[in-house]
Amino acid sequence: MLLPPLPSPLAGALGRPVWNEARAPGGRARLNASAIRLDPVANERIVLVTGYLAGASSASALQPWLLSAGYDVCVADVGRNAASSTHAAGRIAEALMDGDKPSILIGHSRGGQQCRVASQRHPSRVSQLITLGAPVRMHLPRQIVLRSSIEALRVLARFPFGPQADPEGDAVYENDLLSPFDVDVPWTTVWSKTDGIVEWQACLDERATSLEVRCSHSGMLASVPSFEAIATVLNNR
Repeated sequence: MLLPPLPSPLAGALGRPVWNEARAPGGRARLNASAIRLDPVANERIVLVTGYLAGASSASALQPWLLSAGYDVCVADVGRNAASSTHAAGRIAEALMDGDKPSILIGHSRGGQQCRVASQRHPSRVSQLITLGAPVRMHLPRQIVLRSSIEALRVLARFPFGPQADPEGDAVYENDLLSPFDVDVPWTTVWSKTDGIVEWQACLDERATSLEVRCSHSGMLASVPSFEAIATVLNNR
């Protein structure tokens, strides 16, 4: 698969249609009125990883939907996912080790990046990887508001009251994130050209099956198109 080039830094910083994120509430309302079918399962475990500043509540639509089909669902304890990605990758590894068999790993945005790294580090504990709007071709986002908040947290991390930081570990993490995905784990990346935050080109990978949907970035966790894509992957495993 020939990957498209990433947009210029200026386009990455200013060129995302952030107004598309205003569609998220309507997308969730349409999801609530829909019945997207998941095949029933038994003894299948899913670990969910939420995105930057999102928290477990952002999975409030996805988690019960997966539970309704019989999946054992665990939301990885990454808090609001604002600390170092090394810390989050460790928490994901703990969640994977807690299961008695390999788990399906689903990650949104920054959480999807971290799931890719966790899958590379612990491939025997992952049976399927699904990333949702995850910019796996870059470590840090270029959208100007999001990047500014991350840089502010980096400054705060220098103080005792700031978020947990691990510069050395994060350098290793970034290398793992951007290295070829050379493990035997099936991977599907779900992405959208109408994503108002993440550059869709950054969500593609040569080793991943690509599923394009039409929804906002936050809608990846609560929209009909995204849930249909997830169902396609899970129902055809």
